[in-house]
Amino acid sequence: MSIFYRTKDAACLGLVVATLDNAPPGIDNGTIIGFFAALFDSAPELRRKLLDEVRSDRAAEFYLVALRRAGLADEARRFASARKLENAAPANITPLKTVIPVSVAMDNDLLIGAYMATGDLSYIDHILENLRTSRDGMAADAIRIGLVMGKFGGAGTPGRPNVMIIAACRKYGCPKNQASKDMMRALTMASAVWAIGSLAKNDVAIKQELDRFFQNDSRLAAIFAREQNAFTNYLTLVTLWTVKKDPSLDAALTDYERLEAADTLVKPDSFLRPSENKK
Repeated sequence: MSIFYRTKDAACLGLVVATLDNAPPGIDNGTIIGFFAALFDSAPELRRKLLDEVRSDRAAEFYLVALRRAGLADEARRFASARKLENAAPANITPLKTVIPVSVAMDNDLLIGAYMATGDLSYIDHILENLRTSRDGMAADAIRIGLVMGKFGGAGTPGRPNVMIIAACRKYGCPKNQASKDMMRALTMASAVWAIGSLAKNDVAIKQELDRFFQNDSRLAAIFAREQNAFTNYLTLVTLWTVKKDPSLDAALTDYERLEAADTLVKPDSFLRPSENKK
């Protein structure tokens, strides 16, 4: 699905469609909904073909949400009536073209799916806008969490206490175990850093757009560079930690995991230098 906009491969589309029939009930996949919403909007003939050939009510529910996301209200009403799905999805859905993620991580998924269907980089720009309008500290924390998520598949490092999200909760608020709006925004940006960074490894257009974004925003470029450097140092320290569980090394790792400022973190040289001096 991630390269559909380049290949327009019917077999690839067929595989995506086939997954809809057996999708778990009550769970919406934002990437798939965004994909079909953008596809329905940009390819009317293909839209009609897919709607006519829909095989299951579960797939029809996805298509109905996608039609509403695409802003195709009349077609959505006709389709819902024909399939007797009038109450299957809310009618007051924000149209895909006006979605700008702030504190809902699924909005990132919607826009990434739309990009996969069309190759339209404006969807990626809408995701990055959240980072651009954030304050320095939150941007740094989101980038750090996103880099860790991209490396380890979650906001925790194997073999280390999982404290990063706890630290974020303490900083941004999780009253009664419910994430505050600031906390949700930090996590939404972190998931964007993770997702876009992963896609950029195999998608030249996204890589170029990401480079352009930072070239045009010196503030964020500096924050990103500091966090990248801190992350590189952290990975070096993690490697040392696997060899020797030194208390001072543990403290340095914990400072990073607790979202301490990048310029206050201990660098690997302070742990490597004594060994070098002994030689």
